[in-house]
Amino acid sequence: MLYLIPDEILRAGENIINLALILIIVLGTAGYVLHLPEVKFEKVNLRLKFQYDYVLEAYKPKWLCSGDVGSYPSSHFIDDVPWISSNKSYCAARCLQMIAYKYGIKEPIEYFNFIMGFTYGAYLGTFNKRVYMIPGGDPFAGYVNASKILNFKYNLLITSDKKLFVDACRYFTSKDIPVILPVNMSRLYNLSFFAPHFELLIGYEGDEFYLYEPVQSKCIFEFGKRGYGFPVDLVVKAVEDMSAAYNFPWKYSLIYFVKIGEPSKDLRKLLAVNGKLQIGWNFTLGSSRIYFGSNAFKVLANYISKGDVRIDDVIWSIMLAYISRADNAKFLKERFPDDKLISEAADYLTKAAKIYKKIIDLAKDDVSPEDKSEIVSLLKEASVYERRAGILMLKAGS
Repeated sequence: MLYLIPDEILRAGENIINLALILIIVLGTAGYVLHLPEVKFEKVNLRLKFQYDYVLEAYKPKWLCSGDVGSYPSSHFIDDVPWISSNKSYCAARCLQMIAYKYGIKEPIEYFNFIMGFTYGAYLGTFNKRVYMIPGGDPFAGYVNASKILNFKYNLLITSDKKLFVDACRYFTSKDIPVILPVNMSRLYNLSFFAPHFELLIGYEGDEFYLYEPVQSKCIFEFGKRGYGFPVDLVVKAVEDMSAAYNFPWKYSLIYFVKIGEPSKDLRKLLAVNGKLQIGWNFTLGSSRIYFGSNAFKVLANYISKGDVRIDDVIWSIMLAYISRADNAKFLKERFPDDKLISEAADYLTKAAKIYKKIIDLAKDDVSPEDKSEIVSLLKEASVYERRAGILMLKAGS
């Protein structure tokens, strides 16, 4: 089994963030005539207006106020949340898994990928004459969707006030509420380019925040650890980087969940949701074109064939597709063991994963014209399997 380690993740950081920007702009064109407070839309262009509307509808942010934050002690560490980390690039889902464990929900990472839709579907877009590909979904919206299954109260709190943000982080942590922070990972680890990431704030002391890193080369499952300590100002800047890169109308954000009931045991309705993600659709906004789901892999093949995309530029995405499809197939068969439609869908995901592994092997050395031609054919074949899996999941969940 091939795994992704942080270096591989970080090399693709710029691609991830630029495509994520395209995604939230394009999805915003669905049309919500809503407004975020503190944002004057006459001062921004139409694309940003679309983006802000989508963010409001999909992410459901709430502006922090001083009344939300009480007093807190000089230091505090949460001791009933395990530090769970591995070398698979499931950072957003892993943070949710750690929080869920605190509330007695002991599910594998593939469960959280499933309820978030985090590793289902794909999107490929062109922006400023560059092509970007990610084989998964929007983690912010995924948190909203997962909270409904887990029966958690979801909170995305936002502010442009640095002191208020730091006080809020300390206050919620002091109440034994772990806090998810969207960050630029490169800021924390002194790397040279942007890498969107999620960390779990587990404690603080003096001028340091302590974070559980969800993605690293070693696997961890331990209670009572402090995690990695970082200067508060560095963490704050890493959060600010994330907001600036996404053009969010705030500087700082934090996410936390509170249990309000028992999780739903019926995951069948999510089969249809994730099936639609697998099948996909297309969208055009001006010069930007977006292809979702199975269409993304087919169009990627065409771009490679025409020379619009270098295989080296998308190999990280192929690696993640290989890992996630294999994991998704295993989860679906285990969670829906008696469903023939799901078993068949899982088989198609397994076939797609095997194809992505072949592509990875072909791309290890210099790619010859013959290798390139084979990779194009393999991607088109994988697109068919991705779509068939989605159709079967949609049928099983309808």
